[in-house]
Amino acid sequence: MSDSNRKSGGLGGAVDKLFHAVEILIAIFLGVMIFFTFLNVVLRQFSIGFAQTEEISRICFIYLIYLGSIIAARENQHLMIDTLICKLPEAGQKVLYVIIQALIIWLMATLANGSFTNAWNNRNDFWVATHFPIFFVHFAGGLLGVAVIIISIVNLYRLFVKKEPVMELFASHGNSDDPTAAEGGGLQ
Repeated sequence: MSDSNRKSGGLGGAVDKLFHAVEILIAIFLGVMIFFTFLNVVLRQFSIGFAQTEEISRICFIYLIYLGSIIAARENQHLMIDTLICKLPEAGQKVLYVIIQALIIWLMATLANGSFTNAWNNRNDFWVATHFPIFFVHFAGGLLGVAVIIISIVNLYRLFVKKEPVMELFASHGNSDDPTAAEGGGLQ
């Protein structure tokens, strides 16, 4: 979503702050993951190592991927090929966009349901070295599913209520300095 489309105050501002906090959390996970991986490499040179460092790195990587996927979905930065939607007339673009959003909602509901089921089934299990509850690792998938469903519903709201053109919805990026953001062409 381009910066010009975001509200600076109210609910939009709160959502922006939430996503900024998520980006900071991702950076922290990345830093922790790099630190512990490097530490483990160095410690192996001295024939010592800690199993906890591997598990912490793995947990940080899992959360980094899931939270990064939420950010990518919000900013429409995921891999997409929009060749077909560019060739359709405006009515066809709307129909295809609604189908795409419906598929995303269905797939993310399936992911969230499976993640919550796995989290519930593993609620009494823990990682071996860190004793971190496995429940929280599966919960990240449910968090991703619910967040992307909300993002897709907001996209449909923007299409039907705010009457934004489909190509603007497809081309919206978090970086407004990108000259291709308004063009919406090709592989993104």
